[in-house]
Amino acid sequence: MRKRIIALLLAGCCAGQNARAGSQVASETTLSLGLVTNPPVVWEVWRVTRVMTNTLSTNRPPHFTTNAPVRRLFPSEYVYTNQVFHSFLPDSLPQLIWTNFIAHTNDRDLRIWSERSQPVGWPAAAPVVSWNTNSVIWGMKGLTALSPSWVGQGGIGQVPLTALTRRHAYTRGHGMGPDGFNQATAGLQAWFVTTNNVVVEARIKRMVVRVGVRTNGPPRDYTIMLFDRDLPATIEAMSVALPEDVQKIYAPPAPGIAPHPIFQTEQGGFVSTSVAPLTVNTWKGGDSGSPNMIPLPGELVFFGGRSTSGPSRAMQEDIDELCRLEGLNPAKYQLHWVDLGKFPPK
Repeated sequence: MRKRIIALLLAGCCAGQNARAGSQVASETTLSLGLVTNPPVVWEVWRVTRVMTNTLSTNRPPHFTTNAPVRRLFPSEYVYTNQVFHSFLPDSLPQLIWTNFIAHTNDRDLRIWSERSQPVGWPAAAPVVSWNTNSVIWGMKGLTALSPSWVGQGGIGQVPLTALTRRHAYTRGHGMGPDGFNQATAGLQAWFVTTNNVVVEARIKRMVVRVGVRTNGPPRDYTIMLFDRDLPATIEAMSVALPEDVQKIYAPPAPGIAPHPIFQTEQGGFVSTSVAPLTVNTWKGGDSGSPNMIPLPGELVFFGGRSTSGPSRAMQEDIDELCRLEGLNPAKYQLHWVDLGKFPPK
């Protein structure tokens, strides 16, 4: 490093004297040093040796080309190690997700809907929607929990709803009004779509908004909508996982770069997988509250929203209270928790 700094300083100094270094020639060799693991990732460690040579130009001052110590600064050898993703540990959650991901994404694309539009007369007329059966999420359990449209959206697809029970849907908390229970959205329509492209309508009865700092727990940022009826069995509520469990068992690999599939929808009707090139921008204005999902084999599992908080025991308490306010039995509307504890921690 010291030799490199000196060489750069000398190059800059000579440039001021109209004496630039000539073309740079590099040779590089690599050698595998074997495998190491930082669970759950298995890395292959490579030693890289790089030799850099700057050819002295002919317009340098005489003292520069004849000074042996200066000339010796120009050939430089750098040796460093690099970790490259090799695999995941067997039986780990990342290994399960990754092997399923690469088996089911070939020739798939990121469009969720093949059609999604608002006809003349909307919202009195339902949106026109059909699934893209070549999507990377097509066929996964929980897919139909994604609402293509609701009356409280900004532009189509913004501030989206995700069904977490047969009667409750999730979206962002910020921008949805003051913290607490209210009926500000009562009567507004929301739509879901069966896998047979049948559009299902429900109306909102009341909601609970959670936003801001709590005195008895971490901050919350979400809204839960209560519908006037149960969604039919053809609309599957999405299973959930605690964000802290996801962070413990499915945290981004470190150190180094390794695949880490997380599915995220966005307002334009696409889903990003977090694995290039199957990615799109999911952080635009209006994407807040869009679901972040773990792609388990055959199933989408919700663990939070874009810039919003994830499922919690407190969220279930809010769902229970919404039920009681409408005279419903809370036991019928419990979040379906996925147990990530059966997988070894990272």
